[in-house]
Amino acid sequence: MAFVVFVALALWFSGPTVSARQEDPLSEANRTLRLTGSASTSRGGPSAGSLEGGVPYPLYARGSGFNARRSLTARYGTVELVQALMRAGERVNQLHGGELVVNDLSLAAGGPIAHHGSHQGGRDVDVLFYALDARGEPRPAVGAPLDLSARGVDFGDLAVPGDDVPVRLDVVRTWAFVEALLSDPQAAVQRMFVARHLRARLLRHARVHGAPQAVRRRFEQVACQPGYPHDDHFHIRVFCSVEDLRAGCLDSGPMPPWRRAELAAAGLTPRMAGPERLRAEITTATEARAAAGPMHADVRAWLDAREAWMNPPRGPGVCR
Repeated sequence: MAFVVFVALALWFSGPTVSARQEDPLSEANRTLRLTGSASTSRGGPSAGSLEGGVPYPLYARGSGFNARRSLTARYGTVELVQALMRAGERVNQLHGGELVVNDLSLAAGGPIAHHGSHQGGRDVDVLFYALDARGEPRPAVGAPLDLSARGVDFGDLAVPGDDVPVRLDVVRTWAFVEALLSDPQAAVQRMFVARHLRARLLRHARVHGAPQAVRRRFEQVACQPGYPHDDHFHIRVFCSVEDLRAGCLDSGPMPPWRRAELAAAGLTPRMAGPERLRAEITTATEARAAAGPMHADVRAWLDAREAWMNPPRGPGVCR
């Protein structure tokens, strides 16, 4: 399976939040929520697919928005994915406040997209974790890698030590997002790629605070660390809709029993993507580090320490 190689050094410059606003800031979001699934069609697999009628993620919605510092050409997804994220972001906002920051989805027509090994059919998305500052207060999300204690640094200018800002994972709001998404019967989440140590921390919080067992179990099944750890964002992938399967959409593995049952109820059998080689050129973490330019000593030390979880052993929480 092809995985995103979305480099942390680039994400440090992705910006904390959405700043662009329209005259009627909710107009785009309201139009998006009125769409039906037939407005978009995903064809092919995640790493060799296309998208018809791609829906742009709103720059501003209730509790979420597309990161305006990312390329606006990369904010397109299927109706099902975009609406599921909007519902989850709004739910977190109702419970705890804050804004879900959405990074890249797909191009308007899908196909290869720079710096990603997948994201080709409108069914993949990167979202930033909710974040806290050094005092434990909510702060805007930032694409900073988080260490084994779920702490990181918003380094800003990598060559200047004076602008470094400590951050840490907001476990409460990040789990609330996970729970809202996985509780949504229309979301059909297939994978949540995330670093194993952050997966473990979220599950620990869910158990301690009595999250529904069914949601915890689903998260255990869908969340895993691929070859690249995803310690700075979630990469989420949803299954093909029934309508899109009939139009040529192809799912990737694994195929859990609940998904097979859903397809059987619709009179369908799984349609799986084979080996997919139509990929955009991707950048490894090593290449990104070499190309990032001057870094002060704390940045270099942090990246050296990061090697501890870049390539985890096989076992629970690692994608197979």
